[in-house]
Amino acid sequence: MSVLVCVFCCMAAGALNGFADDPGGLAQFTVLVAGYLMPASIALWVQADVQRRGQKVPYDFDSLVFALWPFIAPIYLFRTRGWRAFGPIGCFLSVVIAALLSEAILVSIRSMDTTVP
Repeated sequence: MSVLVCVFCCMAAGALNGFADDPGGLAQFTVLVAGYLMPASIALWVQADVQRRGQKVPYDFDSLVFALWPFIAPIYLFRTRGWRAFGPIGCFLSVVIAALLSEAILVSIRSMDTTVP
């Protein structure tokens, strides 16, 4: 559950940075940290799942997941769970979509002009 919260916060930080027109400073640093935090949390989740399931993986597999998480994490899920891999992938996609929708709502609220000429 905490991985999903981390993914949502990382996606929201990136979306809000774009919403604020790249303000720089601390906000830019936050987006930089979020860019590393999301793949790190996914790699840690995969590593914990490997240990819990007793799987044999290559040495330094977690670094490979960190670097190539959009490809390696789904492959790992399908390899260990089969068709049940669609559950975690669906949760991940729903969290990403929720973050993007929250950004779209903020953009639409910002773009509404409430002043009458």
